[in-house]
Amino acid sequence: MVEKLNDTELSEALENCAKEPIHIPGAVQGHGALVAFDTQFQQVLACSENIENFLGCNPEQLFGKSAADCFADNLMTAMQRAANRLDPATPTASFEYSFEQADIDVFCTLFKIRQQQSQQLLILEIEPLYVKLASDFTSTVRQQFSRVQAAKTEQQTLQQLVKSAAAISNFERVLVYKFDSEWNGEVVAEYLRESDISSFMGQHFPSSDIPPQVRDMYRVNAARKIASTSMPAAQLVQNPDIEALEPLDLSLGMLRAVSPIHAVYMENMGICRSLSIAIFDEKKLWGILSCHGLRPAQTNPYQRHALHSLVMMASQRLMLQRQYQALQFFDKVEQSRKALLDPDKDIMAPEQLLKSQGKRWLKLFQIELVVLVHGNEISQVGEKLPLSTLVELAEWLRKKHWITGLYSSRELGASDCSMLLKDTDFRGLLAVSMPYEKELNGWLLMFRREAVEVKTWAGQPEKTERQQFKGRTVLSPRRSFVGWQEQLQGRSIEWTDDEKQAAKTLAEDLAIGASAYQIEQLNSQLQQANDRLEHLVHTDALTQLWNRYHMEQALDEELSRAQRHGHPLSVIIFDIDNFKQINDDYGHDVGDEVLKGISKALDSLMRKSDALGRWGGEEFLVIAPEVELDNAAELAERLRQVMADIEFDKAGVVTASFGVAELDQADTRSDLVRRADKALYRAKNEGRNRVYSE
Repeated sequence: MVEKLNDTELSEALENCAKEPIHIPGAVQGHGALVAFDTQFQQVLACSENIENFLGCNPEQLFGKSAADCFADNLMTAMQRAANRLDPATPTASFEYSFEQADIDVFCTLFKIRQQQSQQLLILEIEPLYVKLASDFTSTVRQQFSRVQAAKTEQQTLQQLVKSAAAISNFERVLVYKFDSEWNGEVVAEYLRESDISSFMGQHFPSSDIPPQVRDMYRVNAARKIASTSMPAAQLVQNPDIEALEPLDLSLGMLRAVSPIHAVYMENMGICRSLSIAIFDEKKLWGILSCHGLRPAQTNPYQRHALHSLVMMASQRLMLQRQYQALQFFDKVEQSRKALLDPDKDIMAPEQLLKSQGKRWLKLFQIELVVLVHGNEISQVGEKLPLSTLVELAEWLRKKHWITGLYSSRELGASDCSMLLKDTDFRGLLAVSMPYEKELNGWLLMFRREAVEVKTWAGQPEKTERQQFKGRTVLSPRRSFVGWQEQLQGRSIEWTDDEKQAAKTLAEDLAIGASAYQIEQLNSQLQQANDRLEHLVHTDALTQLWNRYHMEQALDEELSRAQRHGHPLSVIIFDIDNFKQINDDYGHDVGDEVLKGISKALDSLMRKSDALGRWGGEEFLVIAPEVELDNAAELAERLRQVMADIEFDKAGVVTASFGVAELDQADTRSDLVRRADKALYRAKNEGRNRVYSE
């Protein structure tokens, strides 16, 4: 029975849908079969109940034999060869085989799974080769690859991709489904084999149609085939002579059974079979090539492999084309940068810098207002905002976002700073801090007006009906996919990652230009200019902390003073945990932001007599004069806790390990640092994110 949902019930139903264990369905699609072995093929551990259709013997007969007894020698040889090809880079291996018992040609796929309790199994999937490929199939595939490669733009590539996919396969509708930042999907390219087939081009689908666990599955196995929504699934049967197996993880396979909820969804859409292949932008799921079969038919596994290869090639083309578009954007940004810091022109004041390039930025970033906050000075180009509003906004940014130095919103009415901008017409804000000394408040602000968006949904996306599935309340699939329009208000165009990076670069250049102007203004005061140059020599360029050269000099001075007067002196060395992993996972730009953010946060905790500097890479040194070991350890613990409370946009929470040492009268600088290092390594070895004293 289907019932309407209130908000609480809707939230519960969505959560239950997202938790459905689709990777362990306990069954396979009925057109194929499955056999599970131990890794040495010594024993059949489980199989699908329909295995007799392929092997000529039922599950009970299989379980009573060894694996070698179940299969012919040439099949055992083929399976062993496939197993030898398995490794983390190639988790599956396929081969073609003819079963003499059943008089049928099949396509076999072997993959290895690791169950809990470190148990490993080999899974063999068997698919019939119902469809004989045309003699010119290879030629057709090559031709379609060439056509996709010849496409010049992103949209041309997408449109050719769906045409080529249709030419290689036998599906009636082929489309590309692109995800937005909220995981809603939009059909951005489509090919219809017949003119009377309904089109989804330009329509949107809510994120709940492809829930998180399905999206995660595509990262494990980029292809998903559903041969028939009406064919009964073949349940998996376990060998009764072995200990109970955990449910088999079929993520890497092609035959895992279809969720009844998804089968109903497809039937409501008018689809009886499908093939979906994920499209990635580097490691991020960008979209899906979705092939729809409106009438019963079979697809040869080699057609599926050809489509997978076609999508991988098209993904590379799309990534290159997007990179080319980004390069064009950054080329225009670079032209503006050169104009900002033209060595052949007089150094300009910050407001003059903005005035010289502001109109170009309005067009380049598709904004209506750009603002430069430089200390107590505020300059605007484009539409205007009251100075009092901008002063309050700059102060709010300084308090809330000075560590990360970046804030963006496309829906200011629902943001944390909505009260500050409630009387304005702007809905989008991109704010980037200008890297001055921490006492000086500098921001580059870009504002966008509302961009009313009309979305055409494939059916009304609010699925507010429920049904019971496996004892839980879940959403009932929509019955209608007729286009339904929604007008979205109160939001601006979304800020792209390229725009954020470009704004950060321009803010850095503005800071340099402003600093250059300041230096010019102080040029008559030679001593102050020399002090600034001295600061540059002693300062780490990335973090703006003292560099190692300065810290070594400072430590020598403090060590000499402490030994001469018999005063205590302690040092703290700390190292960011798993920093290489941050660089590997998110790139060095994110790693640099982590270093800068941590430096900002911890530098504010130092006493005037303390010195905090970058010792090298992700390692930092604190010199604490007149501080004994216990108090230095307490300081290190405060620093550790402050770090653990910072959450970065991409890297999340970052921790560090701390080593503390106090000066012995006979210590050299190397002795003192070596003992702190020893404590640091102990903290690392004991599990990281902790403080140890030596």
